Order: sequence, then C-alpha cells, then structure tokens
Amino acid sequence: MTFLKVALLKHHKLVAVLTTVIIINIFELGLINYKYDIFTGGFLQPYSYKGISERSVFIILSLFFDFSLCSLLASLWFFIANKFNKRSIIISINFTASVVLLMGFWLVLKFKILSYFSDTINLNIIKNLGGGSLREALLYASNEIFLFASIALLMIVTLLFSITLVRTKLQNLSFNFKNEQSTRYLKLIVLILFLLPVITYFVSNNSSLRYGAEKKTSYRLISNSLDRLSDFDSDGVGSFSYPKDKAIFNDAIYPNALDIPNNGIDEDGFLGDAILPNKNKDHLADITPQKGKHIILIVLESARSDLLNAQLHGRYVAPIMRKLAKEGVSASYAYSHTGYTTTSLKALFNRELVDTKETLGLITFLQSSGYKISIISGQDESFGDVALKVGMKNAGVNYFDARTAINDRVFPSKEAASLRLSETRIIREFQSEINRLDFNQPQFLYLNFQAAHFPYSNPKMTKQLVNDFIPRSEIKQENKGWVDATYWNAIASADWGIGEIIKSLTVRNLIKNTTIVILGDHGEALFDNGFLGHGHAINDVQTKIPLIINDRDIIFDEPIGQIDVAEIAIRSALGLKNHWVQKNKAVFQLVGSLSQPELIAHVEHNGVRTVFDFHSEQVFFSELQLWRPYKEVLLDPLNNERVIKLIRNWEALLWNEHTAQKNNEGR
Repeated sequence: MTFLKVALLKHHKLVAVLTTVIIINIFELGLINYKYDIFTGGFLQPYSYKGISERSVFIILSLFFDFSLCSLLASLWFFIANKFNKRSIIISINFTASVVLLMGFWLVLKFKILSYFSDTINLNIIKNLGGGSLREALLYASNEIFLFASIALLMIVTLLFSITLVRTKLQNLSFNFKNEQSTRYLKLIVLILFLLPVITYFVSNNSSLRYGAEKKTSYRLISNSLDRLSDFDSDGVGSFSYPKDKAIFNDAIYPNALDIPNNGIDEDGFLGDAILPNKNKDHLADITPQKGKHIILIVLESARSDLLNAQLHGRYVAPIMRKLAKEGVSASYAYSHTGYTTTSLKALFNRELVDTKETLGLITFLQSSGYKISIISGQDESFGDVALKVGMKNAGVNYFDARTAINDRVFPSKEAASLRLSETRIIREFQSEINRLDFNQPQFLYLNFQAAHFPYSNPKMTKQLVNDFIPRSEIKQENKGWVDATYWNAIASADWGIGEIIKSLTVRNLIKNTTIVILGDHGEALFDNGFLGHGHAINDVQTKIPLIINDRDIIFDEPIGQIDVAEIAIRSALGLKNHWVQKNKAVFQLVGSLSQPELIAHVEHNGVRTVFDFHSEQVFFSELQLWRPYKEVLLDPLNNERVIKLIRNWEALLWNEHTAQKNNEGR
C-alpha cells in the first residue's frame, strides 16, 4: 500500500471535510459572483472585493465558515457511524456525497429563486405577494416549483450514479485503523467552537465583509444560530445579527420594535424616543357629499410607468391610453406604496396605509353622495380580504369578480391567487352592466384588468403585437426580449379593453359626463437589473405607476401616492380645484410589513428617493446612486433630514397601526 493511500485512509475524515468544503466553495462563490458581481463590482452593489487582498480575505472567511459547518456536521455523522461500527472510507465518501448533494440542491434552488427576485426576498415578502397568505403564494408558484424540482431530481440521480461508480473503485481501499487520532479531531472541533463566535461577531460588525458573508449559506446558519443563543431576553434578536440588540437583557428594546412615543425609551434604537405623530387632516372629509360626474376607475395589474411611450415593432403598445393622456392629464410621478396588489388596492380605496378607520374611504364617500357602485374585476377580490376591507361588499354594491364567473377563468386553478378572467370577459360584463344601470343618477364603476399579470399571457388573450407568447418555462434572463414582447402585448390587450369602454360610453353620450381614472397597482421588473416581478425592491421599475385622467384641469407638480387617487377622482367628478403642488411632500414606500420592514423609502419632488435598508442600516440616495451607512448620514447636515423624516414617518405609521389594533380589540 502506497504512502498516499495510507495517508488517505488514516485521515479520510479530514479529507472528506476538505473535499466537501472545496466543492461547495467553488460552486457557491461562482453563483454569488454570477448574481452579485462580488469580485468585479456590479450595478448599485455597495461592496465588492476587487483587490487581491480583499478577495483573499473574503475567500479565507468563506472557507472558514464552510469548514466550521462541515466539521460540525462531520462530527455528528461519524459519531453515528461509530455507533453502528462503520469506520471505512466509504462512510467518508457518503458524507461528502450527501452534503454536496444537499448543498447543491439548496444553492440551485436559492439562486433559481433569486434570479427572479432581489436578495431581500423572504417569507414576509412572499406572504405579501400572496395577499397576506403564504399558502396562496406557494400555491401560485407550484408550477414553477414542480418544474424545477423535476430538473433538480434528474441532476441528483445523475450525481448519485457517478458517486456509486467512485465508491466501487475505492471499495478495495476500505481498511479500518483502530487509532484514528480522535483526540486530534476533538481538539480541532474545540478550536472551531472557540473561534466561531469571535470571527462571526467580527464579520457582523464589518459592513464590507458582512455584505458578502450574508450571501453564504454557512455564515447565515452559523450567525443565526449564535444569534439565537445570545438572545438572552427572548425578544428575537441577539448579538450576532445586524442590526444588533442594543439592550440584551431588555425585551422591550430591539431593532424594529414598536417605539412608544414620549415614554423616554428608544425601543427601536433609531433617533432616540419616538415622537407622538400629528393627525393628518382628511381633506376629503371637508368636501360635502354631492352628486357629480360618473366615475370609472380602472386598475391595471403590473402596469409599468413607461407604458405610454413603449413601442413594439414600431407601434405604440397603448394608443388608447396615450390619446386619453394627451386629451387629459398624466402624472409624471405616481407611485405604489408597497408594490403588492392587495395592499395597493386597500391604499387606493381606503386612502391610508394603516387601517385606522379614521380616514373616509372612497366607496363610503360615494355612497353617501348618492352614487351607485359597481365592481367588475378580473381577479378574485376576496384575495387578501380586499373586497371586505374596502367596502366592495357593502349593501347595494353590484359585485362581479373572477370567483363570480369561476367557470370563465383562463387558468385551471381555482385558488384565489390564480383566478383570472380575460379582458374580453371583463368587457362583456361591463357592457352588460351599463345596459342595466340608470345613468340619471351618478355611477361609480371599478374595473380591474389582469392582462399583464405574470406570466403575461393567458390562453384567451389576443396576439395583438406578437406571433407567439413566451411559455412560462422560458421566462428567464436570456429570453428578456421575448418576455418584454409578451408583456407589452398584454398591456396592448388591456389598452384594447379601455378602448371598448370608451366606445361604449361614447355611443351612450356619457363620455363627457364621466371621469375616467386609469392607474397601475404596481410596476413590474422584466429582468431590469437582473430582477423579475414586483414587491421585493423599491425602485421606479417596480413601484412607479401610470396615472391617467381625462381631465386637463388637474395640475400635478408633486409625487402622487395611491392614497391620493380617490380624492383626485372625486374632485374631478365634482369640478373642484384639483391642484397638487406641495413641494415638500413625500410618498412613503415599503417592502415587507410595518412591523417587519425590509426597506422603507420616501419619494419626493421630481422622483428623488431616499431608501433605508433595515438589515444593513444603509441609506440610498437616488440622485447620488450611492449607499451610505445610516450613522454616517446622521452626521451629514446636507442629507440627515431626509433619513430622519423617513424613519419618523415609519415610526408614526407603526404607532398608528398599533393604536388602531388596540382600539379594535377594545370594541
């Protein structure tokens, strides 16, 4: 037996761990660099490791965390093997094969998901995308999950076959050493257990190293475990997360905690004690309920703000909306507050981001003014409790949605998140409805077109601008051009529906006596900057929306949020002054939830945006295209007011949400 074979047999445990670590590192660092350009620097990436020393430090740390995790797993693996008197080299090969397979499957799944979303994605965001229900979100994604799982299973079978061949070749090397130097391995584990918290704590306090390390599975597992162990006050935050628990023995003080105003305690760790927020004046409540023009409110699913100027094959994709905007007005800076459908609709109808019931809702005001209400929606409006929360199910409301006509759905699933109706079905219902309505009294009609919802086509959609829709399985970065074309065809389909509405109103001589409002529920990233979808980033692509109204007397010179649209529509219908020119106004935006935010932002005049990342405590200034540490910004007299204003706005909303919940519980 050669020296190499003897050494291999004698130290096969260590060799197995090292082999596992090297394979995982090559694979994972390659994927991380592919997504984040971490070694070259990518678009809007706050940190990268371009120099030899920076790369070396990061790679060494990466190897250390992987080696630590694998060593701990190996200790458990070989302990169990020894209990069953299994000590051959095959046990080590099985360890390497099992860990590499599991990590390979996880990394491919992780980066497959993150190829569509940003790295802010988490269960909280997924729930919001599913209307507040994790079950609904997973059911909607089930087709993609099944397809990917099938491909991953095929890869695993292939890898297992290859490993079996290797095991057969090495079977003759199996030889048991009675003395496997267990003391040496025990010392190694003790050393790792000592170094782990020290190095993890150091990395967690270094913004540059933490940025890359948090993309490593081993670091996240280790730091999360240490964080749980150091959570002495059981408030969910320990000393190894970031931001850290600033009071480890006080469960009332932790990052993102509810900061109770004027109690002398800074519960959330930002800006000292919170200030009791002033109540915002409800200007709609000052308007006397009265009859006015008919109102048609049209919400377009996943509508990008650039749809008015978008062209495909030399044709404008939305000529009807372009004409309407030219004859009326189009807001240059209109925004979704959250980037999610359900919360956007609640903001639109309830006119607030927090359900305090102190703000006059759109449907409530219109019904008190003598308007008849009709709902015609291409989605299931019970999804996320929208219909109930905004008054669509009020007495006297004519209600029709995708569940009402469930047999006309465009996809097989009957789950709330998947129910869709075609544009032709919506127009048929609209035409039927206006034939029944009495237009001698004011009418309010809400229509929701689902054309541009992922996957941007359905079996009943007309191919107006394309010859073929992109199949759902082909929606990926390398097919961006095809994705774009399919998406714009969907917008063209919605535009056709709007044209049919205008025709119907014109034929009945109603168009001059009708205020038409068109807006998006949120934007949509079509692999812009590598991302697909909505609700996981705060930028113009995902949150800037079209807002078109057939009223040229409206003046927009400030950012408009969805909570403003109802008042704008009512003022237009009643012929009231409709000038929006407040220079210091900011539209609040959010990823996550108020109690568990990932990102918050303010959009101000001319679209200038300030973004605060709770996880990294970094602030982004859009006009500078720059991320800066939060504490550094507070010392900057030129920009600190922007972040102070933003965080105070979030604290006020969180406090209002808390007091509203308390009031509801007391009723």
